[in-house]
Amino acid sequence: MARLYVRSGINPDDPDAPVVALLVDPDGPPGEQAVAKLGWYGHEGDGAFHLLPTDGWAEHALDGDRLTVSVAAYPFTLQQIGADPAAFPERSPAAPEAALVLRADAAVDPELYARADTATAVFTAGPGLALDDVLAGEDAWPVVLTPPPAEA
Repeated sequence: MARLYVRSGINPDDPDAPVVALLVDPDGPPGEQAVAKLGWYGHEGDGAFHLLPTDGWAEHALDGDRLTVSVAAYPFTLQQIGADPAAFPERSPAAPEAALVLRADAAVDPELYARADTATAVFTAGPGLALDDVLAGEDAWPVVLTPPPAEA
């Protein structure tokens, strides 16, 4: 199951800034596998892979102290990473032609979330690794997902 966090200490350029982060298992369920592969289609830069919002994005919804992050991608993007778009029938409210690939939620501090950037950092790790373990590794290159194109 994808794990969702809002915490500081993730962005090396601004370690005090809170970041919305997803931790997905590259060998997990199909949605996690697809999200883990989005980096293949992203553009490398500044220690991360950046997915263009014309290819996919992350949608945030805060209800009280419950944050839900949904990852959406266009069918073409899913095909490029070897994922079957038909495996993801749910659609994004931001762009109905895009598939919702993964949804994760967690209780968060609303004040901390309010200070976080609008982007989402996606890291990959098996179920036995914590986010701190991933961040301590040399290969902690996230896939950065921005908000939907209309919100970016």
